[in-house]
Amino acid sequence: MRQARITTLAAAAAVVALTVAGCTPSDTVEGDGPVTLETWISQDMETLFPGDAGAYDNISVLDVVYDGLVRYDPETTEPYNYVAESIEPNDDNTVWTIKIKPDLTFQNGEPVDADAFARSWNYTADGDNGLYSNYFFGIIEGYDEMQPTTDDDGNITAEGAADELSGLKVTDDLTLEVTLASPFAGFATMLGYTGFFPIAQECLDDVEKCALEPIGNGPFQVTDWQQSQELTAEKWADYTLDETPSYDAIHWTEYAAGETAGWADFKAGDLDLSFPPTAEVESAKNDPELSERYVEKPGASLTYLGFSGYTEGPWNDIEFRKAISMAIDREGIISSLGSGQATPADSWVVPGGVPGGEAGTCEWCVYDPEAAKAALEKAGGWPDGEKLQISLGDDDAEVEYFTAIGNSIEEVLGIPYELNILPSDDYFSTRSAQGFDGMFRNNWFPDYPLNENYLSFYASGEPGAGHWGWYSEDFEAKLDEAAAAPSLDESVALYQEAEAILAEEFPTIPFRWSFSATYYSDRLENVILNPFSGAPILRKIDVTA
Repeated sequence: MRQARITTLAAAAAVVALTVAGCTPSDTVEGDGPVTLETWISQDMETLFPGDAGAYDNISVLDVVYDGLVRYDPETTEPYNYVAESIEPNDDNTVWTIKIKPDLTFQNGEPVDADAFARSWNYTADGDNGLYSNYFFGIIEGYDEMQPTTDDDGNITAEGAADELSGLKVTDDLTLEVTLASPFAGFATMLGYTGFFPIAQECLDDVEKCALEPIGNGPFQVTDWQQSQELTAEKWADYTLDETPSYDAIHWTEYAAGETAGWADFKAGDLDLSFPPTAEVESAKNDPELSERYVEKPGASLTYLGFSGYTEGPWNDIEFRKAISMAIDREGIISSLGSGQATPADSWVVPGGVPGGEAGTCEWCVYDPEAAKAALEKAGGWPDGEKLQISLGDDDAEVEYFTAIGNSIEEVLGIPYELNILPSDDYFSTRSAQGFDGMFRNNWFPDYPLNENYLSFYASGEPGAGHWGWYSEDFEAKLDEAAAAPSLDESVALYQEAEAILAEEFPTIPFRWSFSATYYSDRLENVILNPFSGAPILRKIDVTA
């Protein structure tokens, strides 16, 4: 699962109007010199290997360095063929035939063919390699045989028995035949995600080098990466597909998590894209010049609360979970801390953002102190002298949000709380190991445009498994039914029924939807935000000076 990030960067609006208007970032245009887009990433980006990259920053860079089989329309989110000539299923959606456009190459001259996709998918699907996107390939026949055996503590005791997916066949130079482990009408929607990008053989021969010096097939080629400082990609002269930006290079400055220097750099004319910290949002919006260079879009990232259903506690009673949810003043918290840059969540799938997403599926995602108190009483109350532990990663903005959530719960229900703040890596490993005791923060933004992508990771497969220890036979049966539907529209409708089961059993509590926005310099036009991550789509931007 991916950790969505909206970086907020500091500013004073009075200065912005003077310093940003008419600026030329980094003096990148001098006479007939190259035109460079100046933007940012965070310093926690460690790899550019497609199968191991699942965060906002990696994806933003990889989106211009690599091309996938499909890309997504930023307005409708629908996939359209890009490297793929065609993607066709058989009658029951179990076997998919993918035809690849001819005469495409990687930046080292190797062909982008069926082998390029097969070697990439097999490497990522091999559990012995431990890559982030491994789990995406569980849908393809032969995946289970590629996973290592582990003991109860998660230690590998034996490597996987196979190193290739039996359901992945190269039938000719430009044709892949993919046999799924079970029917899935939405398979084609997945294929624009980074984990499905092709890989050059030279890259696979030295994965460690490729993670830092990628050999892509997209319109830009990484030419320099000084980790934790800056990254540069230049336009690849031999690129032949349609989506070719008009400018010559992209330069990313790297900032530490939570650092506010980016907004100051934007004011100084050194960045083309940025956003102010919460305290400066209103003043920036009220600046007449900045307001002309601002774009926003409802976000698709859901922040929600989970419970350690694998431990004993009041949270195993649905009435207690209802009480907690109705004690959270979502509107008040988001209004005071987010300056309108988020939306209270009352569903598990983003409304209108992907097929099947509708508002209002969460009956108990309303602020109702009296109903919350009644639900807590029905659940048997809270143990005297105990504190509710709320765990989350070390992020200043989220600590502020979850302090407000804890305060709201304590004010309404009288339940004292404590924040358990962990370094990000420790947080994720603890969550995976079912190491929490109480309530904890979760976040998700979709990898591809289908309501299934928000719901499938609730399918733990067996009682007590997964991040929450929650299991529903009815829910998992409905997911299977939806995947096996004969058409995508029928599949979407059945996934909506699965969300209704999730809403009824209420294992997690939706809190807020992200709200994506950015300011841009006066050199830029056509700034469009990614409907999933909220990042500006760098391919779409025009640099006019």
